Amino acid sequence: MNHEEVLAVLPDRREDAKSIKEIAQAMGLEISSYVDWVRAERRLVRALGALIKWGWVDCDERQKEKGHRFWYNAYWKTELAKK
Repeated sequence: MNHEEVLAVLPDRREDAKSIKEIAQAMGLEISSYVDWVRAERRLVRALGALIKWGWVDCDERQKEKGHRFWYNAYWKTELAKK
């Protein structure tokens, strides 16, 4: 997984930000079992962490509105990544 693949599926606007699960699904990653999901999540977290450090991606913490009200991080591209 490279950074370009991650940037390709991230939205340009904060209002359209995606969770790690939504990013994995948009990339077509195999997440049919728990082990597959953990592997995909770890790779995405590493890639997103580097992109945040470089200033290409931003994130904020949100709470799910429906069902279980758990917290998650939502990610989107910054102006630097759009150029």
